Amino acid sequence: MDAMTMTSLGRYRLQGELGRGAMSIVYRGYDPDIKRELAIKTPRPEYAQRPEYRQRFLSEARVAGTLTHPGIITIFDIGQAGTIPFIAMELLKGDTLDEFVRKNSPLPLRMILKIAIQLADALDYAHRQGVVHRDIKPENIVVTSDSGNVKLMDFGIAQLRSRATWQPDEQGYVAGTPHYMSPEQIRGKPADARSDLYSLGVVLYWLLAGHTPFKANDESELLRRIVTEDMLALRPQNPDTPVELINVVTTLLARDPDARYQSGAELLENLQQIDDELAERERAWAGLRTIPLRVRWPVVMALMVGLTMLVGLVLVQQKQNEVMTNLAFDYGLTLSQIIAVKSAEDVLLNDPIAINQMVQDMASNQDIALLSISDHQGNVISSSDILQLDHAYQLSPNRRFIARRSDVEVFSIQSETGERIFVFETPIRYQQHDIGRLQLGLFTDSLTAANQTTLNALLSLIGATLFTVLVGMYVLSRRLQMPIEMLRRAMVQVARGDLESRIRLHRRDDFERLFAAFNTMADSLQARLYMAHRSRTQEEDRQQNSGTRILSQDDGEPGSNDTAESSNR
Repeated sequence: MDAMTMTSLGRYRLQGELGRGAMSIVYRGYDPDIKRELAIKTPRPEYAQRPEYRQRFLSEARVAGTLTHPGIITIFDIGQAGTIPFIAMELLKGDTLDEFVRKNSPLPLRMILKIAIQLADALDYAHRQGVVHRDIKPENIVVTSDSGNVKLMDFGIAQLRSRATWQPDEQGYVAGTPHYMSPEQIRGKPADARSDLYSLGVVLYWLLAGHTPFKANDESELLRRIVTEDMLALRPQNPDTPVELINVVTTLLARDPDARYQSGAELLENLQQIDDELAERERAWAGLRTIPLRVRWPVVMALMVGLTMLVGLVLVQQKQNEVMTNLAFDYGLTLSQIIAVKSAEDVLLNDPIAINQMVQDMASNQDIALLSISDHQGNVISSSDILQLDHAYQLSPNRRFIARRSDVEVFSIQSETGERIFVFETPIRYQQHDIGRLQLGLFTDSLTAANQTTLNALLSLIGATLFTVLVGMYVLSRRLQMPIEMLRRAMVQVARGDLESRIRLHRRDDFERLFAAFNTMADSLQARLYMAHRSRTQEEDRQQNSGTRILSQDDGEPGSNDTAESSNR
């Protein structure tokens, strides 16, 4: 019966074709007994008609069915429906490695190493079980997650392919994809575990460089170069690729099998060392980029407190300056009005002696920078500055108007020595008539000194507060960092495989709950791994004791009926 026209194989329902290759077809299947979706692989019709092919297909599938590893696709059942042998296996969701790389190229260096480590571990397990894959290539590797988890397919089938497919035709060409074949396979010599490692080296070369190590215009030329010539120098796409990883690939691709890694375990050890070094580099770089809490918290708190106090300082300074200026205005306004009233009668009587005496007496006040009296015509009749006498009063060119209160105008001028002076210009009146004008200048030194004293006091307060905050936050963050570092080290120990690691320290804060949660997680993880190991051991023992029941070579050809002979794992 032709599988292409069938809707079922044995008890399995066929729900459409998933893909086909040169030798086989893969269907989406469904097991109604346990309500599970799976993949069903059958030979192509032209091969399924040959009895020797059917026997070899089933016998080698049986060998692959004994493999139980997280990096190898799981085979659930093997059987034959009529003349069509089939394999019921795990239905993987994901792209093959070549499709995944095409969508996400170039892959991160750590992901490439993760893929290589998983493949090396899977091959080491298979080789210890006596199974050689013989057809390691991206199309036989499925990426099951975006983080780079992979599974190998077609274990045990490749030996059949090497016998049935990789044969030169009359023109000397070889069918299939020879890029990943080892030199000894091309020469027709028996393939062993080292041949799989060579093919893994080609995959790793391809992941790093973006192309395979040999290029040619046709397949016969490609095969010749693989056997006789040196590979193209590996130039990784990522310039940060460590030399040690390049050396690993070079060793894997040695033409002489004895010069390669002799086991997957040996390769796995080197790959894990390189990955550990890269992880340590990343942690060190992350440490450089990461600001410790003992630094970050004090700095952040100091900035927040400092900014708050700086804003307060500006507001206080502005308010104090406003209050002090108003006090100076009130003082100058009152003093100028008193002098104007006191000098009004003398100005009216034009008594220069009395006016000069009063001006000299008032000018002796250290707060007064300037005092002058002019008549109603604007001529200075008395002044603390003798240069102004008998001259018309002239306004200072650099004066700046500040305020006007009643009839008094207030200006700010800069003295020759650079001092700031408030000038109050007040009319001198007698019986509501203007008879002259008074100019009173007051120094602002006391005002400036008061502001500076306040500023210094506030700055000292800010400095003391910031110092206290820095010290306090540093001490607090140091106390917090100790349990955090303890938790980090414990997690690193678990990541390295030390599942006995526990945190024994007891605290009376939230870290106690965090430590308890970590210990609970470690206990659960240890128990789960123990149960998984126990289940795997029991499964392997069961398989060794019972085996997988399929058609043996002594069973002969099945009859023409369509009954399926299969066995469940």
